[in-house]
Amino acid sequence: MKPSSSLSNDQKLKATNPSIKQLALANWAMQEFKLSKVPTQGTISNILAKRQQYESMDSTELTSKRQRAVKHPELDNVLANWVLQWQARRVALSGDLIKEKARQFSRQLELGERTPEFSNGWLAKFNIRHGFKAQKSCGESGSADLDAIDRNMPTIKEKLQSYSLQDIYNMDETGLFYRMAPDRTIARRQIEGSKKDKTRLTFVFAANADGSHKMEPLIIGHAQRPRAFNRKSGEQLGFYYRNNAKAWMTGLIFRE
Repeated sequence: MKPSSSLSNDQKLKATNPSIKQLALANWAMQEFKLSKVPTQGTISNILAKRQQYESMDSTELTSKRQRAVKHPELDNVLANWVLQWQARRVALSGDLIKEKARQFSRQLELGERTPEFSNGWLAKFNIRHGFKAQKSCGESGSADLDAIDRNMPTIKEKLQSYSLQDIYNMDETGLFYRMAPDRTIARRQIEGSKKDKTRLTFVFAANADGSHKMEPLIIGHAQRPRAFNRKSGEQLGFYYRNNAKAWMTGLIFRE
């Protein structure tokens, strides 16, 4: 195999030893990596100056010998700094949020027709350049009692046999924690856990078994008349709304 005259990013990272003089480092690199010629002092100096950049690369990028120039370095730098600022504040950032912020920065920088598409591919390359990875935040978890469901299901089926499908209704509820940050974030390191904002709305849905009757959703919130209602009730705005201190479904609301 013909000796190469250029270094891969991984080899450049291994050559970033500031304790060795640049001339000695150049000779070591030629012997260690079996290069066809000794790297110039300018090459070694440039490698040492970019040490942090090589340390932030992943395994895929380290095997590459060429680095593509960033088309919009100003946008790239300001967006990376923005991500790091929110990382320091322990705020979770999603990929979609980073892309949207990139669009805002591009408008502020007046990139015009030169604005990137901000696709998932663009996001992946941005993360690689800056050493950002998807990190899982610590959170709370729970599970349903599946054994109890299996034990009681035959009894439930037996009771339902005496009813027609149109008279069998199922109701379920789900909580919308609209102020809670996502449990995954884009960052260089795992972010310490923080107290989650559990302000919620509860949405209740019900329908019969054959799908002929789907009831209007019921929304349960904290405030009796939220500011967004402009002093009107839910009925006046065209939907069912109830409230209590915890925004939960209660026996009283269920019977109503």
